[in-house]
Amino acid sequence: MTIWLGRRALACALMVGVGCPAAWADETARPHAFIQGTFSSVDEDRLTDDHANGWQLGFGLPLSHRFWLEGLYFDNTMETGNGSGTDFYQRGLGLDLQYAFGDRESFTPFILIGGGAARNDVIPDAMDDDTFYLNAGIGVVGRLFGMQWLRYRIEGRYVRDDYLDGVDDIRGAAGIEIALGKTRVEEKVIVRDAPPPQVVEKIVEVPIAPMDSDGDGVADQFDQCPSTLAGTQVNGFGCVVGQQTVELEDVSFEFDSARLSLNGKRLLEPALLFLQNQPGVTAEIAGHTDSFGTEVYNLKLSQQRAESVRQFFIDNGIAANRLIAKGYGEAIPVESNETEEGREANRRVELHINGAEE
Repeated sequence: MTIWLGRRALACALMVGVGCPAAWADETARPHAFIQGTFSSVDEDRLTDDHANGWQLGFGLPLSHRFWLEGLYFDNTMETGNGSGTDFYQRGLGLDLQYAFGDRESFTPFILIGGGAARNDVIPDAMDDDTFYLNAGIGVVGRLFGMQWLRYRIEGRYVRDDYLDGVDDIRGAAGIEIALGKTRVEEKVIVRDAPPPQVVEKIVEVPIAPMDSDGDGVADQFDQCPSTLAGTQVNGFGCVVGQQTVELEDVSFEFDSARLSLNGKRLLEPALLFLQNQPGVTAEIAGHTDSFGTEVYNLKLSQQRAESVRQFFIDNGIAANRLIAKGYGEAIPVESNETEEGREANRRVELHINGAEE
């Protein structure tokens, strides 16, 4: 009875934390829920098979940009292998303090420590017991399919349960994490006692500007080079001139890989159309990384990613002799590598364009 009272107190503490927005020390961090399947390597003193399957779900509340308080419910099923069917259940509630080494939006490792109460439901019933447990673990979390609200979550825990005078289990889990709430706080300004608006009728003749589909400053009727990339300098006929550098924004690759993601290929389509419509342009595709990892590894990865973008263009009809790929690794940062935002800016692909002479 004492242990179950302790478990109820733990659940109440979690409910108080969830219902207290004042604990959210950083408005850029968002609460989350998670659900995972589990696989456990169990202590031989339990007298069951050496593994167990189960599931767990929980809710996380940000205490700061790095620290999180997470409530957890878990349910495990263990077999004895004696042919009598399932005869060992373990359920419990827990509370963990988690520290995340990132913003949970990109690949973010984390560590956790905590504890709670468990119900060990066994055959024979004389071995049933309500126990306390402590656990510590590590894991990773990050965006899934590029969606801001959906994340993958993988973790492993060491669990010390005081059942049978103490047993040690290892529990792995994999599943999804769902971000909750809005990304930023919206402010509304209410103006009271404002004078009523006065309606004044006035006829104004507005000239219709000629259409400029690619926004290069040259009207479509005079543009000999349509689909110019935004931000490039063109001549009076709308064709790119001189040597210029354009960043291919937000082009993404699979994690720790040079393989373009589906979204990355989609974002390269404007550059592909530009190269198709201006056959006189040649370009160097330059790959850059942040400083995470060794200098040799980053140089190799940036070269591979630049070559992957080049191959995408070639596969879609651009002549190979118009393109070269070169990786610069971490050598030319545009922001500081001391912040996540700076590292994200440094992971980029650029197009060094050689256009017609002015």
